[in-house]
Amino acid sequence: MRYTCVDTAEFLYPDKQEYKSGTDSIRLLTPRGSFASAQILFSEVTANTLNIRFEGFEPEVYEMVPVFVEENHLLDKSNSSPHIPERIAPFYVYDCLKPIKNNAAVDKNGVSAIYFSEKIPYDAEIGIRYGKLIVDDLEIPIEIEVSSVAVPDESLVMIQGYNRDSVCKYHGVEYGTNAFEELDTKYLKMLRRMRQNMLYCPGPNVKDLGNNQYEISFTDMEMFIDKAMSLGFERFNFGLGFRRSWQESAIIIRDMESMSYECYCYLAQMLPALENFLKEKGLQDKFYLGVADEPNQENATEHRALSGLIRKFAPSIKLMDAMSFGPVHGSVDIWIFLSAEYQAHKNEIDTYRKYGDEIWFYDCNNPRGGKTINRFLDYALLATRYHFWSAYRYDLKGYLHWATNGYQSGQNPFTESCPEHHNADYVCHLPPGDTHIIYPGKNEPWMSVRLEAYRASAEEYELLRLLSKRDKEKADEICHLVCREFDDVEYNPLSFRKARNKLIRALEAQIK
Repeated sequence: MRYTCVDTAEFLYPDKQEYKSGTDSIRLLTPRGSFASAQILFSEVTANTLNIRFEGFEPEVYEMVPVFVEENHLLDKSNSSPHIPERIAPFYVYDCLKPIKNNAAVDKNGVSAIYFSEKIPYDAEIGIRYGKLIVDDLEIPIEIEVSSVAVPDESLVMIQGYNRDSVCKYHGVEYGTNAFEELDTKYLKMLRRMRQNMLYCPGPNVKDLGNNQYEISFTDMEMFIDKAMSLGFERFNFGLGFRRSWQESAIIIRDMESMSYECYCYLAQMLPALENFLKEKGLQDKFYLGVADEPNQENATEHRALSGLIRKFAPSIKLMDAMSFGPVHGSVDIWIFLSAEYQAHKNEIDTYRKYGDEIWFYDCNNPRGGKTINRFLDYALLATRYHFWSAYRYDLKGYLHWATNGYQSGQNPFTESCPEHHNADYVCHLPPGDTHIIYPGKNEPWMSVRLEAYRASAEEYELLRLLSKRDKEKADEICHLVCREFDDVEYNPLSFRKARNKLIRALEAQIK
């Protein structure tokens, strides 16, 4: 049996045995409040399963499940670059993490892979801990150095779309049952592990009384928020309007055009009620209302007018939307720009920051191709890992993605990575992995390697910010070693690990 220990900044593949970061032992430098994680690929295995145990550590252990990438969905297939894509489809990649105790499956080619994470508590003893991973008769040395540095609390805001309907559909449970509530809690805890601290929440409960009169309550919103806050979520978002077509100006709210008299009457009743509800819950500074997602040239004027109506009826509610750069200045308080658009229009967008607005970023099925990072399965894993290094680089306060489990109709996320997607009158095939970073496992959600990359990146963002408060020049220098722009990053995992460890050592020097 052969094996190689590979850095968690590199994807593993069932058909590839050689890796830049591959070694015969595991040596990790980890701050307190984080996880010491590694992945090990085994080949030439003759048994049907691997018997796994640890000495000196009690980590979470996962069998790495290969998922299928059927196509490289670049919008322009000539618009590629090194690592984008990392591999030409079709291929399998180890992205899914199935929790196990002692045994990992071996495929028909004699290949298996495991991932482990040793939790390092905030009160962990500083210093080097030694142990080993024992697989059958094989012993793999493990050395974990616990740093004096501790990961700070979250300052980055992160929202990635969580779909409760997917939980019901893919696990065969009914909304509101005990089985659903247990699964829902597991999904939410998984998002908190990633340091996600903001969620989309249900909208108001509305009863139409006729004659443009409504009975408004917030029962569903309150139940959701109360549960989420008990699990550590702090911020919430509800989207008000949506487009009927990408070619039309109309924004639709409850089947009404937003500029209609009927919609005016609805907003005049719902928005003050929402504002009062938020004040009673003490959520004025924790709630953000989406006006109409991704405004464009066609509906920009209506978007700005609708924002004015919202501010008339509920002036204390903060407004936010994901968008490309366009003529909607003045519409919102939180600007969430597509990563490539921010880079292309940085000077103009930073003007909004200058006059008091907050700047976040997002990606989704775009940008794809070129050199800009994204979280796709056919990109290098570092393209996911650099997300929040980029947030530090540009001083962006938050990040949004539309999907953690946004599986499309009929999609099997284990075997179909590029499903057809409908958004109003726009139809496309999504890039591999855009729909999800969580897999619907047997009776529970299963993490992805990319979710873990997000988590590690969010921690590194906080470490960069911490160092910046003490020595901004040094923090910027370390960031720029590997992450210079959204489309200019270092893809050698050894160089990344060196920069990441340099960040920790620089903070240790500040503590002494």
